[in-house]
Amino acid sequence: MSSTSRRFLAGLALVCAAVALITAQAQNPAGTTQNQQPRFRTEANFVRVDAYPTKSGNPVQDLQQSEFEVLEDGVRQTIESFEHVVIRPAGPQTERLDPGSQREMLQAAQNPRNRVFVIFLDAPHVAVEASHNIKEPLIRLLDRILGPDDLVGIMTPEMDPTQITLGRKTEVMEEQLRRHWPWGVRDSIIFDETEQSYIACYPLLRGEPGTESALAREMIARKRERATLESLQDLVRYLQAIREERKAIITVSNGWLLYREDQSLMKLRKDPVSGATEPVPTGDPVTVGPGGKLTTKDPRKTYQGESKEECNTDRMRLAMMDDDHFFRTILDDANRANASFYPVDPRGLAVFDNSIGPNPPPPITVDAQMLRGRLDSLRVLALNTDGIAVVDSNDLDRGLKRISEDLTSYYLLGYYSSNSKLDGGFRSIKVRVTRPGVDVRARRGYRAATPAEVTAARKAAEGPSPVSSSVLDVALKNLARIRPDARVRIYAAPMPGARLVWVSGELPSTNGRSDEWAQGGTADVQVTAGATSATSRVTMKPGERTFITPVSIVVPEDVTDIDVQARLTATDATTPPVTDGIRVTARTDSVTPLLFRRGPTTGNRQLPAADLRFSRIDRVRLEAPIGPDDKPGDGRVLDRNGQPLGVPLTVGERTDAASGQRWLTADLNLAPLAPGDYGIEVGVLRSGIDARVITAIRVVR
Repeated sequence: MSSTSRRFLAGLALVCAAVALITAQAQNPAGTTQNQQPRFRTEANFVRVDAYPTKSGNPVQDLQQSEFEVLEDGVRQTIESFEHVVIRPAGPQTERLDPGSQREMLQAAQNPRNRVFVIFLDAPHVAVEASHNIKEPLIRLLDRILGPDDLVGIMTPEMDPTQITLGRKTEVMEEQLRRHWPWGVRDSIIFDETEQSYIACYPLLRGEPGTESALAREMIARKRERATLESLQDLVRYLQAIREERKAIITVSNGWLLYREDQSLMKLRKDPVSGATEPVPTGDPVTVGPGGKLTTKDPRKTYQGESKEECNTDRMRLAMMDDDHFFRTILDDANRANASFYPVDPRGLAVFDNSIGPNPPPPITVDAQMLRGRLDSLRVLALNTDGIAVVDSNDLDRGLKRISEDLTSYYLLGYYSSNSKLDGGFRSIKVRVTRPGVDVRARRGYRAATPAEVTAARKAAEGPSPVSSSVLDVALKNLARIRPDARVRIYAAPMPGARLVWVSGELPSTNGRSDEWAQGGTADVQVTAGATSATSRVTMKPGERTFITPVSIVVPEDVTDIDVQARLTATDATTPPVTDGIRVTARTDSVTPLLFRRGPTTGNRQLPAADLRFSRIDRVRLEAPIGPDDKPGDGRVLDRNGQPLGVPLTVGERTDAASGQRWLTADLNLAPLAPGDYGIEVGVLRSGIDARVITAIRVVR
C-alpha cells in the first residue's frame, strides 16, 4: 500500500483516536470519573447475557422476565437479574463525555449498559469509489445508532487493535470520514514494498497481458487477504480481553475469496516464446556491496526490496495458505468472544467483481463465481456471529438502518451458574423465549474462570498500599534518564549482597536506515564502586543489537553508589564507538529486576532490554533473583498514580541449570495499555513477609 494511502488511513483512524483522547483529557484533566458508574455483581459464577429478540425482523420491546429461558450446557438456569435496555439518541456532541484516560475507557467498556462498536474499514478490499459511496451512510449510522453512553472506534487492517480509542464523540470521526474518503485501495496500481518485491521477483512473461504477472497478482491478493483476516482475529481477541458482553463490529468490505492451498503456484513458470523454464529456487548469491560489505542484494539494482530467496519463501507460504480454514477459526473466536459482525458491502448491487483495468478481468463465469464467493463470505460472517449482512443493495442507508434498529434495544440477563467449578472450560449458552414467533440472538457461551484468575482479579481490585505508592514514585524517577536520541542505552541491576552486577545494553532500531552494526561488534563494560572496579567484555554477533553480562565486584560497605560505563565498538572500522553510563544504588535490601523484550522485531526470542521504553506490540519480561526458600507472590500492573489496572500479569519462577539460581519471573502483554508510564509490581514471600518489587516502564506507540 502506498504512503499516500497510509496517510489516508492514519488520518481516518489514528487522528480520530488522538483528537478524541486530547479532547477528553481537556474536559477531564484530572482523569477522574465525573459520574459514578453503577456497581455490578462480579462473583466468579455470575454470568451476564445480552439478548436481542426479534419477530419478523423487528425488535420485540415488551417481553417479561418470565418469558425468558437460559440454558447453560443444556441445564436451565435461574435468572437473577433482568433489565430491558432501550437506547436513546446520544444528543448534541457538546453533551457527550469521552473517557479521559485509557483506564477510564476500559472501565467504560466493561460496563454492560454501555455498548461497544468498532467500525472496521477493510481498505485492501474496497475500491476508492465504494469508500466514497459509504461515507455519508456511515456517518448517518453513527448519528442513529449511538446512545449517550455507547463507545465507538475505527480500525483498519494496518492498525493494531490496541491503537483503537473508544469514545462517545463522533464529530471527529465524521470529519475524518469526509476528509479522507479515498481510503479504499482495491485495484490500486501502487503497492507496498513487499508487493513491489513480488512484482520484481516474478516479472511479466513475454506476451503475458497486464501490468504485473499473474503469479505476482495472485501472491499480492493472497497476502492482502490474510493480512485482513489476521487483523480481524486480533480485533476479536482484543475486544474479548476488555469486555465480556456483546461487541458489534461493523465491517466495511467487498468480502474475501478465502483462498485455499494451491500447489500450482509453486510450478516453475515457462516462457511462452523461448520455452525456457525459470530456474529452480536457490539461496541468494553473496556479493560485495557498497563499502566492501558482503551482501545478498545486487548493488546494480535500483530497487532493493525483498531478495529472491525471500520472495520464494513467501511464494511457498502463500501457496500453502488456507484462508477458508482460518476464516472458520475467526468465526469460532468471535462466538467465544461474544462479538457480532455486521458486514457492509459498500459497492451496493454489484454486477461484476473485477474492474476492467489495469489488468484484464477474468472470464465472465469466473468473475461471477468470485463475486458470489465474496458476498457469501460476508453473509457467513454475519450468520455465524448473530449479525446482519448488508449486501446486494444499492440502498445502503436502508441496510444500515436495519443494523441500527437491530441494536436499538436489548435485554440484559444475569444468572448464577449452577456449575461452580473454576476449571477454565467453555460453557455453552442458549437463550429462548416462550412467546411464539420470537427469535433470540445472544452469546453462545463463555469460558469459566480459573482459581488463579479469580485471585488475581480480587487482588487487582484492592487499592495500592502507601508503601507501593512510595516505591512506585522512586521507580518512576528512573524514567527521567530516557534519552530518545541516545546511540546506545545501558541498564544495570545490582544483585543482593553487592557482589554481582548485571549490565545489559541495547542499540536503537535502525527504522529502515542502513545498519552500521550489521557485522556485530564488542561491548566493554566497567563497573566502579569507590576505589574498586571490575570489567567485562562481550562479543556481539552479526545482526545482534543487544548484550547482557554479569560483572563480579565486591562493593565496599561504605559505598552506596555504583557507576557503570559501557563502550561499544563495531566490527566495521568506519563506525565510531558509542558510550553510555549509568549510576545505580548498591542497595542490599531490595532487588532490581532484569528486563527483557519480545516482539515482532525479536521473533520468539527474549532479548535483553536496556531501553525502558516498550511498544504496545511488545511483551515485557522481568526476572529477579530469589533465595532457595523464597516463594513467588502475586503481581499487578499499576498506573502512574498507583492505581491497579485489570491487565493480567503472569508471575512464575525458573531455575538456572548451570548455577542453580532461582529467578522470579513476570510476563506482561502490553497490548491493552495506552501510551504512558506504568509500574509492574511483583511480590516475593520471604520468611512469611510479602516483599514488593516495583519496576517502571514507559509504553509508546
